[in-house]
Parts: sequence; structure tokens; C-alpha cells
Amino acid sequence: MNKIMFALSLAKKSGKLIYGFDPVKQAVADKTAKMVFVTSDTSEKTLKRVQQFCQGIIDVNVTSLTQFEVSQITNKLTGVFAVVDENIAVLCKNAISSEKGE
Repeated sequence: MNKIMFALSLAKKSGKLIYGFDPVKQAVADKTAKMVFVTSDTSEKTLKRVQQFCQGIIDVNVTSLTQFEVSQITNKLTGVFAVVDENIAVLCKNAISSEKGE
């Protein structure tokens, strides 16, 4: 299991992973989201909409994961998700950094 999948799995098990466009949008509006992700196969339109509601609040990270890969954790095909725990967000950020460095 790669590092990003591990971090997201940990977030899911601890109840700190929010997924789906509307729940993530609400978490960003409430300022509870610590990190926002979209999958690599998310449509351009959805990516632009996510970037719009996150603008000036939180960065949007595009992962190398696909919706199918994330569905192994969430049991739902989704392209938009957020972590609402600071420590798990750091773990995710480190996983993304190490992935880009490889």
C-alpha cells in the first residue's frame, strides 16, 4: 500500500476523512478541512469548481490516485475528499511530497 493510501485509510478508520463534493465543500466552508484532495481522474469541470470554493481558504492537491483506488477505502467512487485532522493532514502532505520526489 502506498503512503497516500495508508494515510487516507488511517483518516477513514478514525472518522477524519470526508468524501464527496458537497460534504467537502461544507467542510471547507466550516473551516474544518485541513487538506483537500482530488483524484487524478476527476473531471476538469469538477476540479475547477473545487478550486473555486477552496480559493483563499485551503490548497487543493491533485493526487496520483484514481477514483477506483480511493473507492477501496471509501467504498464509494469519489473524486473529491478532505482530511479534517491536522496530524493526518501532515502525514498526507508528507506522502504527497515523497511521491513527487520519487
